[in-house]
Amino acid sequence: MIPHIAVLLLGGLTLMGCGSGSSSGQGPAAELPSPMKSYSGFLAASEFVVGVNRFPFGLVDVNGDFLEGAAVNVSFSLAEGDVEALKTEAVAHWRTIPAYSLHVHEDGKQHRHLEFRGIYVVDEVELPKAGVWIADFWVLAAGNSSPKINEAAFRVITKSNAPAIGSRVPATKNLTINDAPFVELSTRRVERDELHNVSVAAARDAGRPFVVAFASPQFCGSAMCGPVLEIVDDAREALGGEIEFIHIEPWGLINAREQGQLSQSAAALEWHLPSEPWVFVVDSDGRVSAKIEGLATLDEIVNAVREVL
Repeated sequence: MIPHIAVLLLGGLTLMGCGSGSSSGQGPAAELPSPMKSYSGFLAASEFVVGVNRFPFGLVDVNGDFLEGAAVNVSFSLAEGDVEALKTEAVAHWRTIPAYSLHVHEDGKQHRHLEFRGIYVVDEVELPKAGVWIADFWVLAAGNSSPKINEAAFRVITKSNAPAIGSRVPATKNLTINDAPFVELSTRRVERDELHNVSVAAARDAGRPFVVAFASPQFCGSAMCGPVLEIVDDAREALGGEIEFIHIEPWGLINAREQGQLSQSAAALEWHLPSEPWVFVVDSDGRVSAKIEGLATLDEIVNAVREVL
């Protein structure tokens, strides 16, 4: 299940009313934090592996207020042993993430409300050794004064549980719209989408790149799955149908709906997923080219797909 710390990130979303707000996708302007404030850094992913990692995180104060759009650097160091020899620094990028909620008017018409939430991401950081690591955050504020940021500890493991970069994905025979009604395939609040046309096995056999998204808009422990799945569909549209996008629910829907119990679906177990949501970009050889745990941005998905096209 997704770490509880990731849930905090979603407390800062702002609902945009009908027809209000900007459509630019840039989000709120950055505000310089007060040097008197203290923030805590928390991670928005659970799996970090020896090698190159994507490092997503948020910054929140004791009142639950989020620091958005700031210039943030991160220092990584091993918590034991020769710390200085393994210390590295990286620049984090603030990324605004559009998410959507379905709104139904009195006349029955539906449209999507646009919400904004953001995340800091270190695109690539080399973590060369397994063990407990410490991430130190600092904000570049005005007047050479910066707020205090509490560090975050995380574990780096030797081998990925989820399919690793370069590994072949399982030939999962997930049900498609040709096998079952849409309601049995997805908890997304639409009547039909283009994310359930083929199975992973069929897409892999076709010898063309494709994308697989594990997310459950209705039964998501972190409330990230719905937004991520909308972003995945937006990426599909942005790419003009160049490749197949496949959505798989990570939970067994029968148990979730009828008994209120969350147990991993057969596909999630086959992929050994330690959390949700996940997005995998798969190349023409059926190997993982890129993977994103937790909140994913449109640019990250689209750029990763273009790398394999």
